[in-house]
Amino acid sequence: MITLPVLGVLAPALVSRPTRHSILRGIMVFRWLTVSWAVAIFLYELYDRNGRDLGKAHVERPVEGILLCIGLVLFVTCLTAAYLGDADRILRPPWILSEIAVATVLFLADVWVYGSPDHSQALPTVYPVAIIATVALTAGQRAAVLTGIGFGLARYVGWLPYNDTPWSLTRTSSLVLMAVAGWTSAYLFKRLELADRQISSFRAREEVALTLHDGVLQTLAVIQRRSEDEELVALARKQEVELRNYLFAGVAAPNDLATELRQVAQDAEAMYGFKAQVICAPDLPSGSPEQTTTLIGAVREALHNAGKHSKASEVTVYSEPDFADESTIFVSVKDNGVGFDPALVRRGQGLENSIGARLSEAGGASKIDGRPGRGTEVQLWL
Repeated sequence: MITLPVLGVLAPALVSRPTRHSILRGIMVFRWLTVSWAVAIFLYELYDRNGRDLGKAHVERPVEGILLCIGLVLFVTCLTAAYLGDADRILRPPWILSEIAVATVLFLADVWVYGSPDHSQALPTVYPVAIIATVALTAGQRAAVLTGIGFGLARYVGWLPYNDTPWSLTRTSSLVLMAVAGWTSAYLFKRLELADRQISSFRAREEVALTLHDGVLQTLAVIQRRSEDEELVALARKQEVELRNYLFAGVAAPNDLATELRQVAQDAEAMYGFKAQVICAPDLPSGSPEQTTTLIGAVREALHNAGKHSKASEVTVYSEPDFADESTIFVSVKDNGVGFDPALVRRGQGLENSIGARLSEAGGASKIDGRPGRGTEVQLWL
C-alpha cells in the first residue's frame, strides 16, 4: 500500500510523456505532498495530546518535533530550488545522500519525540518513498531496495530503547513495504523508459515514412509504370516492397481490416500459388463493418484477378490512411503479372465493373492501372 500514493501522483505526468524529467517532476510533487502530510499529522497529534482520535499519541518533546518539521520543510525547499535551477542536479550523490540522511534522522527520532512507539504514523510518514523513487530512477532497482531496507532498519533502531520486543508485525511489515517500494519504483521506471524509447522510435519511423512516401516511394511507383526496362521495373518494385516492409511491417496494427487483409491474402495464396505480402500502416482508421466488408470484397476480387488472369507470381497488398484525408482508408493491390492494355478494355467491364461499382455504391473510389507486361495495380479508397 505504501507505493500507491506515488503511483497515483505520477500517473498524469507519465502517461502523456514518460521521460526522465517527467518522472522527476512527478516525484517532486509527491515529495511535497508527503512532507505536507507528515507536518499536518504531527501538528494534529501535538494538538490532540490526549490521543482522542489517533490512538495513544502523546508528544513528549514537542519543541524538538517542531524543529525537525521545520528542518524538513527547509531542506525540501532547498531541494526544490536546486531542481528548478537544474532538474538533474538533485540526482547527484550529494543531494540524494543528504535526503537519505534527513529521512534516517526522522526515523531515528520518531519514538524519541513521541516518547512512545504507540502512535498512528511515523514522523516522516511516507516521505521516504519519494527518496526511494529518486534512488530507483538514478541508481536502479538494487540500490532502491537497499535504501528501503535501510529506512526500515532505521525505524527499528529508533524503536529499540522503548520496546522490549525486538521484532513485531508492524516493524517487519514496515521494512518489507519499504523494500517493495524500491523494487516497484525501479521496475515501473524501467518499463516507462522502455516505452519512451519505443514511442521515440515509432515517431522517427513515422517521420521517415512520410518523407519516403512523398518522395522515394512515389518515384519508385512512377518508374514501375513508365519504364520500358523490365529489370529496372523489377528492381523498383523490389525496393518499394522492402521500404514499405521496413516502415510498417514491424509494427503490429490492432485493426480488424489489417487482420482480414492478411487472411484474404493467405486464402488467395493457397488458391493460386503466388506469393502475397500484406503491409499495413499502424494507424489505419477504424472503418465500419460495412466499409471493411466492402474493401475486403474488392481486395479479394483484385487478388483473384491477379491469380486467374494476370498470372502473377508476386502480389503486394498495402494499406494506409489516405494522405489527403486521414479518415479515408487507402488500399493498393499490385501484382507482377502480364498486365493489360487499358485501351482494349470496354468501359463498365472487367475489374472496373466488379470493383469500381462496388466502391462507388459505398461512397468510395477505385483506380485500375496496368500496362502489358508490367503488371496491374488496383487502388481503392473508402
